[in-house]
Amino acid sequence: MAEQNRKTAEQRELRAKAEAVVDNFIDYLLAIRRVDDIAHEGRHILGIYQSHGEIPRGSGFSGFCTLAAKVDRIRFQEVTSRMVEADSIVGQLAEDHQEAVCLDKLLRGKTRIVAIDPLNEKRLEITYTTAYCAELLGLSQDTYRKRVSRAYQQIENVLQPVSQVA
Repeated sequence: MAEQNRKTAEQRELRAKAEAVVDNFIDYLLAIRRVDDIAHEGRHILGIYQSHGEIPRGSGFSGFCTLAAKVDRIRFQEVTSRMVEADSIVGQLAEDHQEAVCLDKLLRGKTRIVAIDPLNEKRLEITYTTAYCAELLGLSQDTYRKRVSRAYQQIENVLQPVSQVA
């Protein structure tokens, strides 16, 4: 958003690192959510084991047997150290700044609707705009922009000492 205000290559590089931190934070949130979902499924399996004295067996028919898929999801679930680090960095931000920066990274500029005009067969893509993202959070566009900008500035301030040491 404030990319046009960045002047030096070092500042652009620092913003790219801040955006990568936000990406890792979003991945962390999604991974934790999946772990919670898997834990609930695991409790269900353990509940069946407790009630019947044996682990439920699969039917052998892949359309109905989800036990193997649950075990694979548990086995392959991974939260990396970068995700945990991103959580500690972005976790320092105020909650409203976290929401704004995550929504900005997830939606703004991405395709929302793809339509084809039936008369001339032209493709039309509608993207998520700043106005739409601000409306989702119940903010004015100016307030939304300021929150995103301040969030990135705070992340950059945390990353600044790290980049100067390297």
